[in-house]
Amino acid sequence: MNKFYRSILVISGVLIAVSLPAAAFAKTKDQTNGILYKISGKGLAKPSYLFGTVHVICTADMFSSEKLGSFLDQTDRLVMEINLGEAGEMAQMAQGLTLPEGKTLKDIFTAEQFAKVDAMLINTLGIGADNALIGRMSPVALQVMILSSPKELGCTSPSAYELVLTQLANSKKKPIEGLETAQFQKQAVDKIPLDAQAKMLYEMALDPDKSAAQFKELIATYKLQDSEKLYETISSQIGADKDMETQLVSSRNKTWVPKIDTMIKEKSSFIAVGGGHLGGKEGLVSALRGLGYKVEAIKL
Repeated sequence: MNKFYRSILVISGVLIAVSLPAAAFAKTKDQTNGILYKISGKGLAKPSYLFGTVHVICTADMFSSEKLGSFLDQTDRLVMEINLGEAGEMAQMAQGLTLPEGKTLKDIFTAEQFAKVDAMLINTLGIGADNALIGRMSPVALQVMILSSPKELGCTSPSAYELVLTQLANSKKKPIEGLETAQFQKQAVDKIPLDAQAKMLYEMALDPDKSAAQFKELIATYKLQDSEKLYETISSQIGADKDMETQLVSSRNKTWVPKIDTMIKEKSSFIAVGGGHLGGKEGLVSALRGLGYKVEAIKL
């Protein structure tokens, strides 16, 4: 497994939602919504910025790193879901992406299901489920690896905003902080029962092309720069499984809001989190506006 895939696993976030059914959306006319927001007012000495990311994306589909860097320049630090610049955090997250001790993929699938998953892994990653490392990985981790593979993404140069922003912050000598620890993020994923994780991976194996098409649709929605449409897309994909949405999105938002409130009062911050956290009634944009901040969309 190369360094890129190790990094992608660390920043998996809400990516697993893209394996569920998607819906079509038209371009919004509401210019109050964006994917990058300026946060000001309420006595802030300097504005902060809130940016929604997609954790795995083709380089050609990314917004300009120069433009993002210009907004990062106006702030005093970079804030992400977890601090990727901290080696201990990455190691902790990597350890959390394996199956419980003593279990392998053969233990959570029937022989028929295992064969389907194995075929998908060989086709997309070139490595089968019998591999010692792959066979110990959780279904969530494998979904992320498959969806972030060049074959599924449809490009040879996949990247991640979190990695780009970390590099930018380091080059500008800006401190990096996390809204949560890798351990907290692992606990959120662990709350999804193992049998539910296995079911999602098996359903993906039954029609892997469908999952790739759904992810491309998600990217197309993201590029509209409308956090509400993006939230609607992810919510629609999750469907009736509201427990998953609660664990991966809304409950984490509620934990982050007071932290963000404190952080932007202390110093100007460029905050980058998964785009699915921005929209909706319980999203970060609505919550920050509810606290009295002026939150304005900026088009990239």
